[in-house]
Amino acid sequence: MAMKRQIARSVFWIVWSRGAVQVVSFLSTLLVARLLSPSDYGLIALASIWTNGVALLSELGLGAAIVQFQDTDDAELNACFWLTMALASVGYVFLYASAPTIASWFSSPKLGDILRVVGLTLPLTTVRIVPDSLLRKRLRLDRISQAEIVSTVVTISVVVSMAVAGAGVWALVAGALALPLVQSMMIFWFVWWWPGLEVSGRRVRAILRYSLANLGVKISWMIYQGGDDFILGKLSGNVILGFYSMAKQITAFPIDKVSTVVNQLAFPVMARLQSDPEAMRSTLLRGIRMVVWTTAPMSAGIILVGRDFVHTVLTDKWAPAVPILYPLALYGLIRSVAVLFPHVLMARYRARFLFGYNIVLVVALLPAFWVGVALGGPIGAALVWISVYPFIMVWMAHEALREVGLSWKALWSELWPTLTATLIMSAAVLAIQWVLSLQGGNMPAVRLAISVLVGATAFGLAFIRLGGATRREVLEIAGWMLHRGEALRAVE
Repeated sequence: MAMKRQIARSVFWIVWSRGAVQVVSFLSTLLVARLLSPSDYGLIALASIWTNGVALLSELGLGAAIVQFQDTDDAELNACFWLTMALASVGYVFLYASAPTIASWFSSPKLGDILRVVGLTLPLTTVRIVPDSLLRKRLRLDRISQAEIVSTVVTISVVVSMAVAGAGVWALVAGALALPLVQSMMIFWFVWWWPGLEVSGRRVRAILRYSLANLGVKISWMIYQGGDDFILGKLSGNVILGFYSMAKQITAFPIDKVSTVVNQLAFPVMARLQSDPEAMRSTLLRGIRMVVWTTAPMSAGIILVGRDFVHTVLTDKWAPAVPILYPLALYGLIRSVAVLFPHVLMARYRARFLFGYNIVLVVALLPAFWVGVALGGPIGAALVWISVYPFIMVWMAHEALREVGLSWKALWSELWPTLTATLIMSAAVLAIQWVLSLQGGNMPAVRLAISVLVGATAFGLAFIRLGGATRREVLEIAGWMLHRGEALRAVE
């Protein structure tokens, strides 16, 4: 009951932070996109490739190790803190020195100045690795969510005000700095942990072995996840990358703002249940149900109303992003199924397998991205995600299912009701769009509003009929969200 109480409290805060606040964040992104140019987003996408890469190296995978090892002492935590901070400092010096070379290679002089400023996110993010991991280990995700709420509100205010003032790309740069600064300050306040000078520990070597394996997984993941941006930026330039980056932000919304809610809970919960495959299986199935019932209609909705959405909300200057939306939205649906499997494997100490799996993805995807971009530009890059990634992902899914004794047939029994409901929704939306086309005229805003209303109604009715166990789970979570005090007393 203690763990369920922690989960209930965490869900309350995660859903509101990743729900209401992140919806506001998404809407602010759309507003800023109307004020800035595609080139601004392309520059930030290029800078993020380098800062994210160096940040991963600085983190060393130690965050996951702190969560996985259940009884780390102060000396071990101190060692993790000072090691990551030293690496972050060295990483920033490297990034500062190499910024002109990187800018020259991408034929983008402004990128050098941006990299030197955005690089300051390295120490700002790294400083909170240990306290953030301690909160996750204790399942105090409510505190992490509260920090996200405050930091997101501050960041939105900074970015929007600077964009309105005409700061251009520097509005995005300021937001990139404000977010980790405020979040780190809040995390330290909540966990009330401060590093000491004693850095020995009886299991530092074991922790480092686990963390380095996890680091290999994250680095290879970062390489193939950012490979499309890197290659597109080199071959096609900032403007084209800007269109592609915006399409990725829109289609990633179901993953980043929905799957992440489950993901934040999945790893610490799986780590606690690592010796109980039956409990892990039940947790995995529940997570898959919750994720797919949410991401499937959202991904399909992007495909169905993407054109009208872009023209109505982002204006016609973003029209080249429309055809990129379709393959990326399909990839988003596929990825939403896969995001929970790595947590199972990490909890079962299968980091080496995940490292090998991600290396295979790197080897397969990077050449495919190069060919795809050379032949089809941003659409070619997007098509690679749906033509190569799913076939390799099946391998990882098979290993995760085997770890918890789950068959493909059982997995399909969790997926087919959602896919059926999504098909019903799609048919209803396509039918109403056909009827509207018979009326003549070009009214994207009206067509968008009616399509969303019809689609939401059709999917809601299908969910009532096909939702099964997920209906009860949604009601339970809704109780945690809306009646926090009563929910916590109920699970005590």
